[in-house]
Amino acid sequence: MELQDFGEKIGGAKKDLWKERGLSVEDLLDMNDAEKTKLVKKDNIWKKPNYQELVENGLPVRVAYFIKTIRDATPTQANFLTYHPSKEDIEERLENYITFVSEIRDAVMNLSTEDDVLNFYNTVMAKYIIRNPNQYYIQIIPSASGFIDNKFLRVSNVKNFATIDSEIRKKQFCYTDDEKVLSNFDILLYDNDTVKFTKDYSNRIVIEVKEHYGKRFIYPKDGLSDLSDWKENTIFIIIRGTGNIVKGNLESIEAAEKFILENYKEKLNNKPTNTGNRKGRFVPEQLKNVTRDGEDYRNNKDITGEDMMQTFSFKGGEFGNWLNENDRQQSLNYGYDALLDLSKALSISPTDISLGGKLSIAFGSRGIGNALAHYEPDREVINLTKMKGAGSLAHEWGHALDDIIGKQLEYSGFLTNNFRYSDSTSETIKNVVDAMKYKTVCNEESMKKQNEEYLKRVTRMKNLVNSLFPSEHLNEKQMELKDILIQNLIHNAETASNNLLEYFTKGTGNKDIDDLSNLRKETVGRVISKEDRKQIAQLQNYVCSSKKQIGKEQRVETEFYKNSIKFDEIYSKSGHDYWSSTVEMFARSFACYVSDKLGYKSDYLCGHADLAIGIIQNKDNEPEVIKAFPEGEERKLINEKIDKLIEFLKEKNILHDSKTQEIESDYDYDYA
Repeated sequence: MELQDFGEKIGGAKKDLWKERGLSVEDLLDMNDAEKTKLVKKDNIWKKPNYQELVENGLPVRVAYFIKTIRDATPTQANFLTYHPSKEDIEERLENYITFVSEIRDAVMNLSTEDDVLNFYNTVMAKYIIRNPNQYYIQIIPSASGFIDNKFLRVSNVKNFATIDSEIRKKQFCYTDDEKVLSNFDILLYDNDTVKFTKDYSNRIVIEVKEHYGKRFIYPKDGLSDLSDWKENTIFIIIRGTGNIVKGNLESIEAAEKFILENYKEKLNNKPTNTGNRKGRFVPEQLKNVTRDGEDYRNNKDITGEDMMQTFSFKGGEFGNWLNENDRQQSLNYGYDALLDLSKALSISPTDISLGGKLSIAFGSRGIGNALAHYEPDREVINLTKMKGAGSLAHEWGHALDDIIGKQLEYSGFLTNNFRYSDSTSETIKNVVDAMKYKTVCNEESMKKQNEEYLKRVTRMKNLVNSLFPSEHLNEKQMELKDILIQNLIHNAETASNNLLEYFTKGTGNKDIDDLSNLRKETVGRVISKEDRKQIAQLQNYVCSSKKQIGKEQRVETEFYKNSIKFDEIYSKSGHDYWSSTVEMFARSFACYVSDKLGYKSDYLCGHADLAIGIIQNKDNEPEVIKAFPEGEERKLINEKIDKLIEFLKEKNILHDSKTQEIESDYDYDYA
């Protein structure tokens, strides 16, 4: 019997239907609210054109650039005109946005001539503009309000091509390789009129070039300043921006271009590019063999979609079209065993795996780029690619737990990112997040740093005082007295700190500073200024606070967090600071937690838990291994905090302890 999708249809935006033609209003019918917010974007309605291809197919460059400016000025997504729009308002706004972008797309993509560009404002834009002959300003029709701003109006109203031509040159828009080389040079005609020899104010020979907005002057070098060497009405070449002449007396512009390409093309095209800092993708090694040491839940029987529904209460399940029957069966069997291992590790009922019947599972049907596996919060579905996804199930279920529990507890997104400090949940999840990112330490290394900070502040205070006592004004005895008074400042720092407010308000209560001021009066002739005395008192306060910190526990970043930040520096992934984001750190921590709790090998569930390992060059230029997953005492503490979170969810009756809940299944399971 062929294995088919099971449960409710997972659905989702049918990107394969509109990714080429562009999103339409009718496509909204297939989306839930989250997908509409996520997918109704300019890039999905109006696919970015291949401007180079348009030009190569005969479209004038000016027209292609105009299309680009209009598309760039089109808002990337629908903006809302009120702070709290109703659902009906959101629906209407999204429909208006799709309609507007689609109409503008169709209009500009049908432009073919430069005259079409010059007429665009009076033809296409007239549809969206309300003109009042008695007013200077125009109005935008309500359905397009907020989509057309001043920038859009400006770029759509082209009266001549001066600005467009300038920007095309500046950006080398749709330039061929030859044109890019030629753009580094100016090719000029020496006609003894617009380009001629003259002399500057210091009587030096100079070539004067008349241009639209004035003149520029080129100083010929290397014998080219001799007028007799120049032939009138011939072409010469200068390097743009430098004025250096590279060739003269050429017969034509074509000859000049040929000279440039023959002599400079290879050199300019082989310029070094800055690719050294480009990040690579981190891809864990695919598991060669998916092994599992646990008990045989299935008694070697193949699992069906109905078994997945009955045991785990999934909302639905689906397979990718390219998975053959053997792949589908293998995925079901692996997934079934792994998810029962997960319920065992968490000591929860297998039916809780679906998180209240909300979670769906997919095998190879919802791939995203090169992702091995992923969780879709919009549709609440875990997708595992064929065998590359093996090892990531616990990680993705951690994402599902984070998201769906967050929604059930009425947070606005993933629990680890959106918990509130004002309710009981916050303390439990906050402790998990804190354990992932921070730890308190009091060891030899931390005490060394604390002492270094203390000595740094002492030195800063000494330097300030010494700067007030030039050595030439002090004899040996006075120097000794000054040093004694500085030591008094250090010794009495705590007393001075306690009296800091009084000293700042009344100028009294610090005998050590007063004694220093008297010594300065005696030696230099002037007392210490009020500002400097306050600064000394403030530095005493810093010395006091630093000394109190020595030997105290310090809150520092965990190695897990620091290494995750380093991973962001060397590896790419979708999203800003992916590796060090709280959501991703939780998923990796959760996978490690499941692996530790289970106590035996279950590769399909958590085989990738400990594989986020990279190598960097440290500050001594030596290779250093970094691991973007928790280890040692850090891991032990994180596990304890996740334990508390699972217990909390059981107390909330969101998850249910397997020991108190009867397990309904066709098979017998041992949860001892």
